[in-house]
Amino acid sequence: MKNNQKILSLLAKLLNINISKINISSSVNNLDEYDSLAVLNIATYFEKKTKNLKIKYDVKDFSSVKNIIKFIEKNKIKI
Repeated sequence: MKNNQKILSLLAKLLNINISKINISSSVNNLDEYDSLAVLNIATYFEKKTKNLKIKYDVKDFSSVKNIIKFIEKNKIKI
């Protein structure tokens, strides 16, 4: 759970919103600030963070907090 809080904090920063506006259920479907440009921004962040790891991803991996958590856990990315 502690790691999820770190992820929420990171996403709030990337989305430029208060952390109180984002939760585990947040996605492009229910948070106005979480738009297609935000998804690309998040994807770019993780692409830079993992560039040496040769991780394959799809933009859909970043369309919801749940998908991002799965992506981070699956690829063992440190936040």
